[in-house]
Amino acid sequence: MSEVESPCIKLCEVDANGICRGCLRTLAEIGAWRDASDIERRAILAAVAARRAALGTQATRTEDER
Repeated sequence: MSEVESPCIKLCEVDANGICRGCLRTLAEIGAWRDASDIERRAILAAVAARRAALGTQATRTEDER
């Protein structure tokens, strides 16, 4: 089992650019996540962090959603 947790916050809505408004992953990243290695998942999370920084937003999860 992977040690890298999904950034999904169960707010699944894709914008016109193909980015999920909840987790900020692209559709390709979401599709690849299940079979991705931990290294690949960390690369996806780095891309998400860059998008979040560019947007000036922070996605968070409540304890119930973890």
